[in-house]
Amino acid sequence: MAGEPGTKLSPKTALLLAVKIALSVALFVFLFRTRLDWKDVRLAIAQASPAGLALAFGVMLASNILGSFQWNRLLRAVGIDIPFWKVCAYYHVGLFFNNFLPANVGGDFARVLDAARGGASSRARAFSTVLMDRMVGTVALGGLALLTTLPAIHELKLSPAWITTFYGGVIGFFVIGVLMLWAVLHPQALALIEGVLARIGLGRLRPALDDLSGRLESFRGQPRMFMELFAIAACVQVMRIGVHVLVARALGLHVALAYFFLFVPLLAVIVSLPISLNGIGVREGAGVVLFGLVGVAHSMAFTLQFTTYLVALAVSLIGGVVFLARIPHRRAESRVVRRPEE
Repeated sequence: MAGEPGTKLSPKTALLLAVKIALSVALFVFLFRTRLDWKDVRLAIAQASPAGLALAFGVMLASNILGSFQWNRLLRAVGIDIPFWKVCAYYHVGLFFNNFLPANVGGDFARVLDAARGGASSRARAFSTVLMDRMVGTVALGGLALLTTLPAIHELKLSPAWITTFYGGVIGFFVIGVLMLWAVLHPQALALIEGVLARIGLGRLRPALDDLSGRLESFRGQPRMFMELFAIAACVQVMRIGVHVLVARALGLHVALAYFFLFVPLLAVIVSLPISLNGIGVREGAGVVLFGLVGVAHSMAFTLQFTTYLVALAVSLIGGVVFLARIPHRRAESRVVRRPEE
């Protein structure tokens, strides 16, 4: 079925997945044995304001719609013309699979298949838009982290080791994002990649990379479009910082707004590292450490991150509903395609 990601896991992938799950479980066990009391976490969640959580849900949904607009801009740049409501639907299906599949690339795969339903020849174009969407988001996140972290981090009076860790991590993330974006837009980098692949026995990938390079031609030489995309991506990230603020207020936690702009981009950078199952455990552990620096109790810092994750998870369920609702139509469509021509 088109749009339904699902492939058999190789032994190596299965092992990597097992390691990620083990790390997420180990982090939760460590947190609750050494720093957290489940009763405090449960009480904080039970006393959360439903209205505040509903508002956080709305802001998260709005940020996803704006993210859909960003992707739609890329789709139109490569000649894939899809109604915006469908782009929003496909985007949320992708979020659903990112949250509920073991690897968070499943949602990207779903978006490629959905956007390419106009014909197999458009799959490379669809993939180029999803790749570019990821790259723009990564650079925007890294840039926001630089802008919010570097000027404010001295206020926390951290040790040189912590400052080096923060500065080095944020700068490294941003530089890697910029280099990756540059690489996908420049044929010289593609030739280098193809040469490396040929040396390690993967030269068969060259035709696919050449095809992808041709599709990426649509994005080269469009600085104005990229400025628009970076502005949109930055707005998306700011709105998601706002979700953290609203969840904190719903939990009765009053931390200065500036600290959210300092910590949330750092958390997003940390969670983007593919070392646990969809960031579970890493997100909460990092939140305990970072918000603990400004006096937030460990249980409350954990609850803030975990509840924010649940809000994002709840919004992504919209994509699950969309996916389930379209199954009968996709099955009927598949039967028509397979019917022998008379």
